[in-house]
Amino acid sequence: MIWSTLFESRKKAKLRTMLTDPRASRGFRSIGQLEKGIAADRATTERLLVDIGARKSDSADEWTLSPAT
Repeated sequence: MIWSTLFESRKKAKLRTMLTDPRASRGFRSIGQLEKGIAADRATTERLLVDIGARKSDSADEWTLSPAT
């Protein structure tokens, strides 16, 4: 149990880093990039993104930490 919490914590930190990287176009990253970045499946990646407060783009399968405008 403690190990999974530790691993998820590291994955969340990696997701935050990826989403705040200035090289991310418009502040968005595709779900595919995020999945590969943390070596997780789509469901796990989306759950962790929701946990860190990320939001999904309305028009594409991309995620961001930026507030909705």
